[in-house]
Amino acid sequence: MADATVATQLIEHAGAVILATGAVGTAASALVDASRGILPSGGVSACGYKHIKAVYEALEPALSVALGRSWEPVLRGYWLNGTPHEQQINTVIAMVRLGLNDDNPQALLDRLLDTGAPGVKLASSEASAPVPVEVASLKDAVRLIKNPPAPPLEADGPVALEAAEPEVTRAEALRTQQAFDALGRFDALVRARLEAAFELAAHDYRAKARLSAAVVSLGLALACGAAFAYADDTVPEGVVFAGAAILGLLAVPLAPIAKDLTSALRAASDALKTVTSKG
Repeated sequence: MADATVATQLIEHAGAVILATGAVGTAASALVDASRGILPSGGVSACGYKHIKAVYEALEPALSVALGRSWEPVLRGYWLNGTPHEQQINTVIAMVRLGLNDDNPQALLDRLLDTGAPGVKLASSEASAPVPVEVASLKDAVRLIKNPPAPPLEADGPVALEAAEPEVTRAEALRTQQAFDALGRFDALVRARLEAAFELAAHDYRAKARLSAAVVSLGLALACGAAFAYADDTVPEGVVFAGAAILGLLAVPLAPIAKDLTSALRAASDALKTVTSKG
């Protein structure tokens, strides 16, 4: 009976320790997230943005036309505010389309394929490889978007229909199809670069946010350990600070599952009490 009571108390104490440790991890994560409003650069929220900015700079010829010279702070705000990645990508693609003109398609393709976008710098042996988008067709698409052709005239009878569709009209239709095919390939290229950049940025953000939260939780745990050592000098300080350091390092990983672990331990304690009382 005494052994069962001791085991029950140990389980309850372990649950309390896990819950408190998880609370420290949650508090540390909240403090790290709050740094975006304290630090001028956006705190940990700015981590990983460099990958996205590299692609944005490749798209600068179109973004500067669509959003003006202050395009970068506008798009950076979406990342700092945690806007869903797909929404950010769709917004950027829409702005790039809006900023396309007769002068910048070549510059955009050169920047996307040859400059600092992550993972897209071509090797010297690939410099002569065919480009995925024809610049002339892309320019045609831009002109068609900005100045759509007039609808064809209605024709009555096969003779009139044949007169309304000469070879020139068929060639123009083929050119229009090629233009919008080029625009679709350009959109796919931009989306691929953006998605790759956002994946890298999200990886960096998660890693650095967790590392920052671990540092903060370690500091909080050591501060609590110092307060405990000051209030109760019966426990050696080395033991107190060692335990605080261990709990501080475990706080962030335990935070998401602390409540589940505590509930499981509470259920085990209740089951043990039930078995003991029946015995």
